[in-house]
Amino acid sequence: MRNIVALAAMVLVAGCGGSDEESADTPSGGGSVEEQLGFGRADSPDAQAKAENEIAACMRAQGFEYIPVDPVAAQAALTDKSNLNDEDFDKQFGYGIATLYGRGTPQSDPNARIRQGLSAPDLRAYDRALSGGQPEQTFFRAADTGDFSQLGGCTKQAADKLFGGSELLTTVQRKLDELDEAVLEDQRMVRAFEAWRACVRDKTGQTFEDSEDVELDIQRRLAAIVGPLPPGESAPGEFASHTPEGPVDETALGALRQLELEFAGADVACEDEHIAPVEDAVQAEKEKAFRDSNAELLRRMQGAGG
Repeated sequence: MRNIVALAAMVLVAGCGGSDEESADTPSGGGSVEEQLGFGRADSPDAQAKAENEIAACMRAQGFEYIPVDPVAAQAALTDKSNLNDEDFDKQFGYGIATLYGRGTPQSDPNARIRQGLSAPDLRAYDRALSGGQPEQTFFRAADTGDFSQLGGCTKQAADKLFGGSELLTTVQRKLDELDEAVLEDQRMVRAFEAWRACVRDKTGQTFEDSEDVELDIQRRLAAIVGPLPPGESAPGEFASHTPEGPVDETALGALRQLELEFAGADVACEDEHIAPVEDAVQAEKEKAFRDSNAELLRRMQGAGG
């Protein structure tokens, strides 16, 4: 499941650093279709930095200050490590929801100070310029969920520039959604998810539909302790700088952090046992068909935003 809905919101920009010989049906480095198109998780923070710089320039042109977030510094500020791999992150922080709550610093969120210093009318104007008035709709959340349709303001402008414009981006989103649906509707995957659910239920005593459902459960439990959280799905560390409504029950928060690690550990173990082996085969088959029927779209995306 982590391959379908990435836990981190880093994006590999299509067309950057590729050779002229790379064809649409042979992804660079043997990556997935999402990686080839420029979506999904990437080890390199280059695309993240590029998006941040685009947003900062757009905000500056409108008279606002926005400090580009250094992804390496932000991760180090939250986790005390700048190069955690997926496996180590899962073990130490689970989903990065309650486990990273309260760890936000000026290094992990350099724009928090700017926002806190604005009056209510100025903050509304700032949010309109940054996100079309929806500050929870960030570039990285869009990359994480694969839904760019809610972006606005400078965030949308940066996404359009990086991915070749709204029309192309919308088409790609729709095609990727269709690819994900084809994978998930395959009977082999249906049986694999049934096995995952039984496995997680045995390990946690709780019934969950999928990995996202586990994360939402942790979010609901966190909101019960610290007050309402920003709407939508979360990326790791997204609530690190959240301001609680009142005093926080640290004992309850500590217990939730431990529960998150237990639930995430069960999720990962059951996924590795029941889903990953099946998903590899199904994904390869569906992606081959996708490349065969969308060769022109792949070529257009490879040349976009470069």
